[in-house]
Amino acid sequence: MSAINKIYTNTLWQIIVRVFDVIIGVVNIGLITRILGQSQFGFYTTIFVFLQTIMTVGDLGLYLTLLSEVSSTKDKLEEKRRLDNIFTIRLLSSLFIFALSPWLINVFPYDPVVKTGVIFLAGAFFCQSIISTLTAMFAKYLDMARASLVLLIAKLFYLVPLIYIYQYSGTLNQVLFWNSFGVAVSLLSLLFFLRRHQRLGLAWDLGYWKKVFKIAWPLSLGVVLNLVYFKADTLILSAYHSAEKVGLYGAAYKVLEVLTTFPHMFMSLILPLFISAWTQKDFASLQKIQQNTFNFFTIINIWLILIVWLMSEKIMLLVTGVEFVKSAPILNILVLAVVAIFFGTMFTYLVVAMGLQKQMLKFYFIAAVVGLGAYFFFIPRYSYWAASSITVLVEIFIFIAAFFLVKKKANLGLKTGIVGRSILAALLSLAFVWPLRAWPVILLGAVTSLIYFISLIILRAIKKEELKMLLNK
Repeated sequence: MSAINKIYTNTLWQIIVRVFDVIIGVVNIGLITRILGQSQFGFYTTIFVFLQTIMTVGDLGLYLTLLSEVSSTKDKLEEKRRLDNIFTIRLLSSLFIFALSPWLINVFPYDPVVKTGVIFLAGAFFCQSIISTLTAMFAKYLDMARASLVLLIAKLFYLVPLIYIYQYSGTLNQVLFWNSFGVAVSLLSLLFFLRRHQRLGLAWDLGYWKKVFKIAWPLSLGVVLNLVYFKADTLILSAYHSAEKVGLYGAAYKVLEVLTTFPHMFMSLILPLFISAWTQKDFASLQKIQQNTFNFFTIINIWLILIVWLMSEKIMLLVTGVEFVKSAPILNILVLAVVAIFFGTMFTYLVVAMGLQKQMLKFYFIAAVVGLGAYFFFIPRYSYWAASSITVLVEIFIFIAAFFLVKKKANLGLKTGIVGRSILAALLSLAFVWPLRAWPVILLGAVTSLIYFISLIILRAIKKEELKMLLNK
């Protein structure tokens, strides 16, 4: 099977698995918000973001480093050497952060509920850090469908306890503990699937470790700076405003997090092709891959904006319950951040393929400093309105910076006609379904999506020949 066919096949299976993953994830979020309510969900959000923050600081850029390292060799023994060494670094760093987190939380003036909750959720982030790094192996072999399945397994093993907790009015700590349990099961599943490609072990080649750190430090610093502008908003919001406001923002943010997992999974499949085309100086292939990815992301993103702006209140009511309907306007803003993240992910992966990580650091630094300053200045005054709006602006800045950095290096052309046709298709769909906006959310979403898709074909944003070729593949 050719590389392109593998991408089509794996993307199709990813989409199928991701559909179920999103459905189960949405059900889980709905159960959690209904179990906890605004205030307790605010504590849940603070715990989640705190652990995500310190785990990201300890990430060391190892996912992209592993993906780059294993993608650049075809020798299985050399591949195993690189995998085992990077896995050992990952394991040690995650163990350190895992042990540190219950102590570090006490430095901050959080509610005792938050400090206790960190202990129950830390295991989830320990396991997830290992999963995130080892997923690079599945990306190399275009086997991301199995990596997606691992995420689904975690959510399924979390769903059953959540139903029980919901029925019997369980506690926040129970919600957190069973989250850790579900992710631990998914880690065991990932290790089982990994045996199709490599046997995993520990390795202590300190000379190679130095090379890894040399490759990874710009990525690691970029991840940390990215974290500052991507997660600091919630931590600052929790410091200046009530747990209820944090809960409302966190509910909308959960939807954003569900949506933004897809571009990273998709680009993990594309990155080896970017690297191959760039190293071989095959600029025609690089241009084609970039253009097709841009077209695909454009169609998806205009659809997302259409669906969210049309049905945000219905979405929040369905997903999180009556108590969180006030999150709908926040979601309307954050969906623009999702769009910027999609395109930003595409071009930052091109940055990695071209080895421009160090040049990108200055833009991450600017985004972190300006974003953090804006968060501290505006969030105390305007709460989650400021948090969501600044998030959008910062993500747009990163997208634009990565785009011009890539263009300066490779001067790749980018046709943008798909944007206008997709917007026109969305407007036609909106005009048709607007009188039907009182319909139930699932029916309205299905009809809107169908009309949008048909409009894209009519406007030749999606060509019939391409659609037939895709289906045949």
